[in-house]
Amino acid sequence: MTFLFFLLPTHTYNPDKVEHTLSYNESLFLDKPTIPETHKDFILDLIPLIQHSNQEVLMERELLLKIYSLVSEGKNLKQPERQWLKKLKIKYEGKNNTHLFPKEKESQLKYIDKLLERVDMIPIRFALAQAAIESGWGTSRFCIEGNSYFGIHCYTPDCGIKASEDKDGEFEVKSYSNAQESVNDYLLFINSKRGMQRFRNERVNYFHRDSIPSLPKLARSIKGYSAIGQSYQFMIESILRIYIPENIANN
Repeated sequence: MTFLFFLLPTHTYNPDKVEHTLSYNESLFLDKPTIPETHKDFILDLIPLIQHSNQEVLMERELLLKIYSLVSEGKNLKQPERQWLKKLKIKYEGKNNTHLFPKEKESQLKYIDKLLERVDMIPIRFALAQAAIESGWGTSRFCIEGNSYFGIHCYTPDCGIKASEDKDGEFEVKSYSNAQESVNDYLLFINSKRGMQRFRNERVNYFHRDSIPSLPKLARSIKGYSAIGQSYQFMIESILRIYIPENIANN
């Protein structure tokens, strides 16, 4: 059989390396001439970071699909591939080492299929809309002081920045060394947290089933991300419509 160990993702982020799938400039906003310059800068600065995070996940997904194909053909996986699958399951599902790779072919396919629901990218336009809301277009205290673009909470002391509205000290807004870390963590949050399952289900439709993918429809599935409920979904739709150019590729 094909030995996939040397295909395992080993890529790391290099801020000095141009690695984007597509580059954008001011011409991106020709159809939206009224967008403030600060918003344009925010979008152009964040696109390559989201591209990078997406590409990291897509490398994992590509290998998952190759492994799925091998299992479908009835071939046995070698130990490095099984170990990688186990680590991926821990990363995206929080399962510990007691959850072994099953022996039966159909169970193996289900095991990988469940991972494929999680190991997928985020539409760049959607991520931009959320970042704009959560960071106030990069002007929030959490973004300026802690590179927090997506308002993700954490619950251990000194894990981030104290939120003034949290009177009981139950959470902080997670902080990061740089913006790329923030985007990486956002993608992992979407792909791993139980409360994002409805979104992940709809993302499968958006990328792999719907003949006409709809970001507003995807926005309506992200319940649980924000405490303001349905208003949050309306905010995403509004940001997408008014500010985020439509000619940005998904990855």
